[in-house]
Amino acid sequence: MESYDILVIVLSVALSLSIIVWIIVGVLVVQVLRKIKEVTDTAQQAAENVEEFTEQLRTAGKLSTMATFAGTISKAFKNFRRK
Repeated sequence: MESYDILVIVLSVALSLSIIVWIIVGVLVVQVLRKIKEVTDTAQQAAENVEEFTEQLRTAGKLSTMATFAGTISKAFKNFRRK
């Protein structure tokens, strides 16, 4: 065997190992990206739930204010009729 034959064999083995390593790295990157997508979807859903909850609190606050206002008017009207 000449030195060129040995060099070709060494380079072929190195290329094969490199291809295998890059395939494994590619698979791992795809798995990580899927996990990241799941986490971002969960975070998005949680943010939407918080927005809905705060909107419900705003609505409840408005209703509470209206009820307090109606109660105050009712008391004032009752007090006015007693006099």
